[in-house]
Amino acid sequence: TPGAMDKKPRDPLLRRRTAARGIDSLICFIIGFPCGLMLYSAVYEYLNAAGHIGSDQTAGILFIVCAVATLGVCHMSYESVFLFLFGATPGKMLMKLRVVDQETLGRINYLQAYQRARGILNFGLFWYFLYPFLLPFSYLWASRREAQPWDTMAKTRVILKNGQDNKTK
Repeated sequence: TPGAMDKKPRDPLLRRRTAARGIDSLICFIIGFPCGLMLYSAVYEYLNAAGHIGSDQTAGILFIVCAVATLGVCHMSYESVFLFLFGATPGKMLMKLRVVDQETLGRINYLQAYQRARGILNFGLFWYFLYPFLLPFSYLWASRREAQPWDTMAKTRVILKNGQDNKTK
């Protein structure tokens, strides 16, 4: 029916992209959280020995800072390197997606991969901490957009691995 057609998201690959982001977020969390815990332990021991940890609240803030910083570095490295080398992250590979240049539909350069990763970090750091809880809201937010902000910023586009463009599907 014509009414049902109007309710489809503008990006027909949104469900695949959302699943891919979830897979990538889980991988980054599995790698980044233990690294953040090790960083926290080292910094805590150093500051505690110097007498700078005065309360549990200070230790909690230190843990959050170490976790966010480590996850950010992990995400930037993971996303940038995989997109530059393979054109897709492991999540996108599993969902049979790839990231291409918006104009040429060819391989993206490292600057585009970095800008895209930075945009995802700026707009979506919540994925790492609250992914299961915020998924319905983020899906609704993304479904109303033709392109995600990080794709627009980096001048990239996500297409099916077989080369079919998401706008022509």
